[in-house]
Amino acid sequence: MSELISSRRNVLKSALGLAAAATLPAGAFAKGSSKAAVTATALNDRLLLVSGLGGNVLALRSDEGLLLVDTGATGATSKLQSELKKFARGAKVTTVINTHWHTDHTGGNDVFAKGGAKIISHAKAAQRMAIDQYIPWEDRYLKARARPAVPTEVFYLGKKELKFGGETIEYGYLQQPHTDGDIYVHLRDSNVLVVGDAVSPQADPLICWYEGGWVGGRVDSQAKLLAMGNAETRIVAGTAGVISKAEVKTERDALEKVFERMSDAMRKGFTTEDMQKAKLLDGLTRTWADPDKFIYDAHKSMWAHYNKLSHTIV
Repeated sequence: MSELISSRRNVLKSALGLAAAATLPAGAFAKGSSKAAVTATALNDRLLLVSGLGGNVLALRSDEGLLLVDTGATGATSKLQSELKKFARGAKVTTVINTHWHTDHTGGNDVFAKGGAKIISHAKAAQRMAIDQYIPWEDRYLKARARPAVPTEVFYLGKKELKFGGETIEYGYLQQPHTDGDIYVHLRDSNVLVVGDAVSPQADPLICWYEGGWVGGRVDSQAKLLAMGNAETRIVAGTAGVISKAEVKTERDALEKVFERMSDAMRKGFTTEDMQKAKLLDGLTRTWADPDKFIYDAHKSMWAHYNKLSHTIV
């Protein structure tokens, strides 16, 4: 067994363990930075994208109030409320949809829930918010969220649909691209697709294997996203600005190659260290800030899915 994974303590103290914390998206399990630059971008006359709050927040304005997709990082809610006040024309937040459970995307849940908003998510996301969560690279537990922050309207498989101010909104399950509770939110009339951290156009993809995310699920989820909408569909990922389907395809193609190479390496008995030394990510269609950390996470994520890789892997 690789020394990198011989014990939990060794992982935590290794360079990879430290790199895991260093390469996380800003605010993934922490409070939002008071120094972060907040930008608000109108996508049409009723849609506003607010960035710089940890995870992106999309606001839909209507006579029924405001609908938010995600609520930014813990500690950034006052900044979000300030942007919403300028946009809302007196409307209050009545509905929130969370793309997954991480606190850089759900930090404002409790505030909006206390104001009367209903919160929707995948059942696994709500479950993770309701109990303490172990953070491997820090060897600590993240405390359960206060009850108001936990979504109360949940679903498990398939997709759901709601109407909000004339906008048809479809939201559905994604097969473990980042965690085990990821969903997409498709605003069909505006042709906008919100995907959370299922796509990572700038930072290295974060596959949270300890929360059910896995590299094969990320490939399948991105293929599903590419089949939605049309060539003009605007995509909102967890961070960065609006992206195109071409950027999603670039990541999907690269990760499909990673999956194929890693499956082949596993058939040959490669350890994580062997894969890192073999430069498994070389020659792909995207670059990596920390290739060793990504290989570690991707390989670790496949351990629970051997039966899905090949009949030659037992």
